[in-house]
Amino acid sequence: MEDIVGWYHKFISEYKIQKNKLESQIRLVSIIRLLLFLLILFFVYEIMVNEVIYYWWGALFVAIIIFIFSIRYHGKLFNKKTFFEYLLQINKEELKAMSGDISSFGKGEEYEIPEHNFSLDLDVFGKESLFQMLDRTCTVKGSILLGKWFNTPEIDHKAIIERQEAVKELSSLLTFRQFFKARGMFVKEKASEIDFLEKWNEKENIFFPKFAFKVLYITFSILNIGGILLYSFDLLPGNILITILIISLAIVGIFTKKINKIHSNLSKRTALLEKYIQILELIERTDFKSQLLKQIKAKIESKEDSASKNIKHLSKILGALDTRLNIFAGVLLNAIFLWDIQQVWRVEKWKNTHAGHLKLWFEAIAEFDALNSIANLSFNNPNWCFPQPNNNNIWDIESARHPLMKTDACVPNDFFVKQIPHLKVITGANMAGKSTYLRTIGSNMVLAMIGAPVHAKRMIFTPISIVSSLRTTDSLVKNESYFYAEIKRLQFIVERLRKGERLFVLLDEILKGTNSKDKEQGSRALLRQLVNLQTVGIIATHDLSLGKLEEEYSPMIQNQCFEVDIINEELYFDYKIRPGVAKNMNASFLLKKMGIV
Repeated sequence: MEDIVGWYHKFISEYKIQKNKLESQIRLVSIIRLLLFLLILFFVYEIMVNEVIYYWWGALFVAIIIFIFSIRYHGKLFNKKTFFEYLLQINKEELKAMSGDISSFGKGEEYEIPEHNFSLDLDVFGKESLFQMLDRTCTVKGSILLGKWFNTPEIDHKAIIERQEAVKELSSLLTFRQFFKARGMFVKEKASEIDFLEKWNEKENIFFPKFAFKVLYITFSILNIGGILLYSFDLLPGNILITILIISLAIVGIFTKKINKIHSNLSKRTALLEKYIQILELIERTDFKSQLLKQIKAKIESKEDSASKNIKHLSKILGALDTRLNIFAGVLLNAIFLWDIQQVWRVEKWKNTHAGHLKLWFEAIAEFDALNSIANLSFNNPNWCFPQPNNNNIWDIESARHPLMKTDACVPNDFFVKQIPHLKVITGANMAGKSTYLRTIGSNMVLAMIGAPVHAKRMIFTPISIVSSLRTTDSLVKNESYFYAEIKRLQFIVERLRKGERLFVLLDEILKGTNSKDKEQGSRALLRQLVNLQTVGIIATHDLSLGKLEEEYSPMIQNQCFEVDIINEELYFDYKIRPGVAKNMNASFLLKKMGIV
């Protein structure tokens, strides 16, 4: 872990140096730009006041060209500086994450599904959640995909292995991952912008592929240029030239409303497209070895131009269309070339050829984005292990810790199952560690099934759908009591099992909303039902009488416990799971010690 922290400190030092160099260059270019501007004013003054000499015009032309170049160069330097500022931010945030502060990252609350199988119980979304621990996405679709993986973990063990290989490779590509995110940070996306581009090819065209419009703008361009040349040699009257130019503007004016709508919709996405060009170029020039990464990269490759070149071409067309924003240039270009019609024709031609691929290209970027987040978790936690998925109904987890807890603050415990059905009945006192144990196993199972490493020394597992009932609450809005809400949850689980689904069930203190006798009878009946329905899972309870079921259903039911010891009138928890049924409870002891009874 010290090595990882050292890497981040090293990158911060290097990127600070790069940023400072760029700031010095920006200051120098700014001074040069000011001097060039003053020089241009001087040349203009000389030309206007003194006798016009040809070399003053030449000097003015050269000064203007250099000034324009300096503006573009200044912009590039500023973008580079911003890029290194983002890299600095990324590495500083990772250092904070290494110390336990993950507040800089997305909570994923928008992906929460009411009454989800397990997400509320296992802290998948929200503040200090599994999602926030992982999330390093820089695109809307990447974040959505990561949320989808959490909500519907993969249960195909071959697909999990394939994703693990991709994560392992990306984990070693630290610069690639950080450059990917830094470039993605340039533009804050909105889901609506991506949706528009993905559905853009469904929009009706105005000009393309109607060949008449291409003939129209080419014909008028030739006529107008020819007219200007003839007028310059006094071969064409000025009123005829003006008439031709006005006709050109009138033709464009007929379609101005529709062109404005197209331009408004697309110009808002120009910066977003520039961001994706940078990300795509990074992917295209990186060679990958894992099968999944090769498959994803193949989505943005073609026999002709690459995805980045195609989007760059669109960006240039949109840049040409943006010229209309300058009133003088817009009038002049439309009068001569029917500029707006010509550029919209080119845009629509691009759309017909490539817009159908945009969704595929965006999906590829999203997959890399989501995988980068998991790879970052792997890089930051070299002591975590990649689990071994199998299809043999075996779970063997050694030294499992809760993934949201620091290693030195969490006592490790094992979990072992070699058959289905199998239920572990966990008894123990309050605060002894039962609920944390359930969440530890459940959370690591979720991480394992999205292809991530887990907080354990070793893990062998069978991918299977998880269903939990750990935090059932009542609902005033639905007029439901706690007990009724819990019964509904258990009914939901049993009905799925009856349909033949394989489930990994996590239950914490079932039927605690009723009296002890009713609870005992109901709990016994439920456990028998779960065994008969071929269930695997863990049931935590204070009801010691459930321990008797082991005698009836061994080895399908196994008793384990978290014990509390009272030493020198103090409670002592070791948080280690043990075989058998708990012997010591702490409620009466605490009531007495605190003077309540």
